[in-house]
Amino acid sequence: MIAAGTRRCCGFAGLLRLAALAVPLLCSAAASAQGQGPSPARPANAPGTPAAPGASTAPTAADRAAAAKKPGAAWYRGNYITLDASEPTAGFRSRWMFERTPGNDIRLVLDEQRKAGPQSGTVLIIGQKALLTRDMVLARKGALMPAVDGPTLLLNLTLRLLERGVPDGPQSVRRERSISVKDDVQALSIETPSAAGTFLPPWQLTGKVVRKGDAIEFDLLLVSRSRADAKASNNTALRGSWRSDERKPPELRDDMPLEGWALHAIAGVAKEVNRRQAIVYDALPRQGFATLGELRKAIELGWPAQPDTAYHGKKQ
Repeated sequence: MIAAGTRRCCGFAGLLRLAALAVPLLCSAAASAQGQGPSPARPANAPGTPAAPGASTAPTAADRAAAAKKPGAAWYRGNYITLDASEPTAGFRSRWMFERTPGNDIRLVLDEQRKAGPQSGTVLIIGQKALLTRDMVLARKGALMPAVDGPTLLLNLTLRLLERGVPDGPQSVRRERSISVKDDVQALSIETPSAAGTFLPPWQLTGKVVRKGDAIEFDLLLVSRSRADAKASNNTALRGSWRSDERKPPELRDDMPLEGWALHAIAGVAKEVNRRQAIVYDALPRQGFATLGELRKAIELGWPAQPDTAYHGKKQ
């Protein structure tokens, strides 16, 4: 029997070790822009049951519809976002640039330093079905999925924190504004059908936001409890800028040539996870398209035709 491929991690370092695709988190921003709101966490308690420390509760469809109408949902509509993240105890620092087109395709530019070495390059996420990469340098050979997982999960975390810290939305930021939020009960959970991360309570968010022209700069510090040591804490620093420009959104044109880009299909593959077989998402090398428009047309027609679900026997 093959189990579902969702895997969980705790804290910043755990997010960086994920090996399941986190692309749907970026598309949750687009869903919010269309009034659907961000992706919810899975339920941890039955209706009416008080939440235990570390638990997360899932909103109903009505909750999500109401949340999408709240001013704080506007944070998920950003289409130009830069994010600097660091965690000294994990030996990690990064700068990521995210751009989201009106068609919900994503351009991600990475520049990272890890204990395993530098990691950099450009990734295009097309139709949630394809990854195009260029000038990629990976800290670990063949680890393309983790190169996408960490940034997308931490982007979602940042948007969640901005929503909690400035619930009246980006339009309310006219000058420098301090942020201070604390929760002793509810965990901060971020997840997709294939990946999940949790920041344990008690957690505290401090920082500031300030408007600079059309952009909003943020400087956030999230302090959360360590799962490994209850007396220790994880300190996650998130800095960057947020901008939403509907008049001049990012473009990835159909006539863009794909020469020089490496193509990978996003597909479920059967692998061994914790001594069990599980379907997890992976990036499978592919060829055969001259332009981005040709790739998009193929995706509309069902490319890739069949996920590769043959057991690969590779432990994760």
